[in-house]
Amino acid sequence: MSLNRLLVLLGTILVVGCSNDRGSDPAADQPRASLPGVYEGVFPCEGCPGIASTLWLRSDGRFFFRQKYAADDTGEAIDTFSLGRWSSITDDRAIELSGLGPRRVFIRMDRDTLIMQTDSDLTHRLTRDPAAPEFTATIRLAGTMRKVGVGASFTECLTGLVAPVSKSGDFARFWHQYRATGRSTEPTYVELEGRFSWSDDGTPKALTIERFITVKTKGAC
Repeated sequence: MSLNRLLVLLGTILVVGCSNDRGSDPAADQPRASLPGVYEGVFPCEGCPGIASTLWLRSDGRFFFRQKYAADDTGEAIDTFSLGRWSSITDDRAIELSGLGPRRVFIRMDRDTLIMQTDSDLTHRLTRDPAAPEFTATIRLAGTMRKVGVGASFTECLTGLVAPVSKSGDFARFWHQYRATGRSTEPTYVELEGRFSWSDDGTPKALTIERFITVKTKGAC
């Protein structure tokens, strides 16, 4: 275990320990199964009105995380996205997000509240929003494509999510370049901007390619 990871875990345990010293630990009574949901909040930041943040925790162990940076005098508003897998740590009292970008740890304060660990003295709080919609934003994705019948199936690298590819959007340009590789019977690495749609049970219903970027015959997840 790296020193940084050890320090984060020790800090998590100290936070939980302080809660126990006060005679209560609400997070201790919350099972892992109660975690999935959508959490929203505005993170503090220096010199800006705040960063609107939304975390989708799926019951299958995947996550999507969006942060919206408001426009200022130096540029336009920016949306950033990350995705990957989440896991419980320290006896379900915290969760860890694993994907591209920085590692993030959230402390479970109660059933509906997550606090992100940071070096800041300001609280980075997310609160469950039962009315929040499912994740449908267009984001940059990397994964493998394979031919299925007259269509294609996409497997995303970080989450392992598998979805049939819609023939709308930028599908025609993707299909032309994909077939030109001559690897239609083998999984082939691709990069694209796309969005998922979901079935009622939460499984991916389809992936729509909004902008095809590249196919790499020697690429891999």
